[in-house]
Amino acid sequence: MRQFEPHFQEMLDDMFYKEYDDDIGRACGTPGCRRPATTRCRECRAKEPLCSTCTVHAHRNLPLHWIDVWNGSYFQRRDLLDLGFVIYLGHRGDACTHIPTGQTPVSFVIVHDNGIHHCHLHYCHCPGRREPLSQLIRADLFPSSLDRIETAFTCEVLERFHIDYDISKRSTQDFVRVLTQLSASDEGTGEVKDRYRDFLFASRIYRYLTMVKRSGRRHGVVVPGRRPEDLTVPCLSCPIPNFNLPADWKDTPDHLKYIYRIVFCADGNYSLQKKTKPDDAFDHALSTGQGFFIPHSVMHEALSKNPAYRPPLTDFEQGIMCAGFKVVRSQRTGKFKFVDVSGVLSFSCDHLHFRPGATVDLQTTETYVVSSAFPRQGRKLMACTQMVACRLRPWRSTPRDRGARRARPFVRRDLQLHMPHHRTIRKLASFAPPYR
Repeated sequence: MRQFEPHFQEMLDDMFYKEYDDDIGRACGTPGCRRPATTRCRECRAKEPLCSTCTVHAHRNLPLHWIDVWNGSYFQRRDLLDLGFVIYLGHRGDACTHIPTGQTPVSFVIVHDNGIHHCHLHYCHCPGRREPLSQLIRADLFPSSLDRIETAFTCEVLERFHIDYDISKRSTQDFVRVLTQLSASDEGTGEVKDRYRDFLFASRIYRYLTMVKRSGRRHGVVVPGRRPEDLTVPCLSCPIPNFNLPADWKDTPDHLKYIYRIVFCADGNYSLQKKTKPDDAFDHALSTGQGFFIPHSVMHEALSKNPAYRPPLTDFEQGIMCAGFKVVRSQRTGKFKFVDVSGVLSFSCDHLHFRPGATVDLQTTETYVVSSAFPRQGRKLMACTQMVACRLRPWRSTPRDRGARRARPFVRRDLQLHMPHHRTIRKLASFAPPYR
């Protein structure tokens, strides 16, 4: 700071110098043009002032730059629309030759990473032209509605929000407020119309389509161990037949089958709850069944077939159950009153990868979800550690416990669980050999 202090006055004078340009009022900077220069671009660096006509021509493919217009006393920030600029789609910035005579351009609002712009736009009218939605997306403009398309968001602002949210965790509302402050206010009202709800809609569609694009599903890319409809990347270090297992892996002796065993860890988070409240009746999920979470319809069906039942504990089990660890006592049903989702439970492998399609919204407690999830892996050789395994007791098969009966045979082994506090009971549940 001390190095800069002697230069503060000079730096301040240079900052004021940018508020005016000595070439304003002189001849336009375009060779051959004699009109007075009254505008300069805020986005183009080291550009000399131009007249309004030359400014529009120079920005044929740069429609979202802010322009400084000299009003006789100071520069005012204006859209290119105020200078008569029109965006033409389908011809790389040139006007379509099939536009009907006398047709007026569409009034459009485009949200870019430097603010909210008001524009005039002409679609392509050539024979065999694409639909307006397709023309907009090919021009990197994502609309927020299909009924009457008048607002769109550039791919740049949607991508910037995606990165900004992942890194800084800034809310969508704050991000839109920043864009509003960067915009030129209306001359009449002095305000900028709020685009928050439109941005929510467009950013959600963009994120989903970007996931589909990067998953390779559109090109038929086959990823070992992944369902065709998945958008996730599976753990490629886990044993996967026809990928990283030898051809004769099924003939492995029993005492060596542990080599090809998949080790899973299941854990729940009871702080991620959804309170009972009215939902948006028009809300629609885009990636249901394509990621890590199990669809709610599948979960409700599984719970309806597997009634909530917990066998009573014996005196021996009561004495050894989780000494000094409160996870089992936290499963009391009163804690989950007035909640639609009581938490989240997820399976991960020992390579610290979450398993696709193995994360659920808990409807009651962790206990009942795991008992219905085990039978789905009944043909795989797997080891599973579970924080409340002492409460689940999956190694016991009773006529009333249909989940344990379908998942037999269970083999009891000693295992150090993933939670060091869970030191009393150590069990390993392994199913029949994997895959047929």
